Amino acid sequence: MSIHNSSNPNISSSSSLASSNLQQQHNNNNINQNNPNQGGNNNNNNNTHTISHLSAGLKSVTLNDQQQNEVNLNLLQQQLQNEATTSQQQSRITNFFQHQPTDGYTLFSHRSAPNGFKVAIILSELNLPFNTIFLDFNNGEQRAPEFVTINPNARVPAIIDHFNDNTSIWESGAIILYLVSKFLKENGECQLWSDNLIEQSQISSWLFFQTSGHAPMIGQALHFRYFHSCPVPSAVERYTDEVRRVYGVIEMALAERREALIMDLDVENAAAYSAGTTPLSQSRYFDYPVWLVGDRATVADLSFVPWNNVVDRIGINLKVEFPEVYKWTKYMMRRPAVIRALRGD
Repeated sequence: MSIHNSSNPNISSSSSLASSNLQQQHNNNNINQNNPNQGGNNNNNNNTHTISHLSAGLKSVTLNDQQQNEVNLNLLQQQLQNEATTSQQQSRITNFFQHQPTDGYTLFSHRSAPNGFKVAIILSELNLPFNTIFLDFNNGEQRAPEFVTINPNARVPAIIDHFNDNTSIWESGAIILYLVSKFLKENGECQLWSDNLIEQSQISSWLFFQTSGHAPMIGQALHFRYFHSCPVPSAVERYTDEVRRVYGVIEMALAERREALIMDLDVENAAAYSAGTTPLSQSRYFDYPVWLVGDRATVADLSFVPWNNVVDRIGINLKVEFPEVYKWTKYMMRRPAVIRALRGD
């Protein structure tokens, strides 16, 4: 296939020059065939013509036999290493899909992916048997054909439910809803979820708020602060401010829950709290755990944990700026199942 680029004179002139020289070489070959005695002179004349700048440059490079052998050896070693890496990648992912477990769950995650740890927390809280495969993004394991088959977005997390005909689910929110809904159906109750439609909708609202507003804003703030190709202060400021706005929403909801709890449990001082003569902070229930929905931790709360754990890296101090969010997070971080999940156990 030939490509002509009229806007690049170098390409056009090089093509013409190449054609001219190839024609000259063809004529000289005919002369050599007709008159072998003139072959040596004609070859010397051909060496004075340059087919391209690249060929002229290559003529100035000379390698002795030892150097050429070293170059060939290095190229061979590099090729073998690349083939070994590809083979290892294929064997790890392909072999898994060819020999999947018959029970339990497989979680596909990444060591630095909060959303993957979010799913691990729910699996751990429900005491479900699971194994985690931490994908190697540097080797492109997330683009392995078998993985893309179960997650067309080629990102983490994704899970396979080996109890249920190797059903695959991707996107953290969808995975969480699948797990708690299935657990409720099979066990009749689920502490992290609810069998009440109204509570389910409230829990879902916070879960979707986390997946659509909380996690993406922190992710963008982290990107522009640490990974973007060039500094963009306005982007850092915009996303960090949006994260603060999101935490303001959560802070207000938790503060209202705390006030309701104190007024309900600290009955003897309720009048003083209502009159404003005694601050709520003096109540013995001021550090009592409160939750977004109901009187227990649900997936509405736990889905925030991994991202709360990294928000200090964008300059937000939860303890100082959002004390209710800080206490709420601290209680969740102490849960044994959360500790196991964040450790990668």
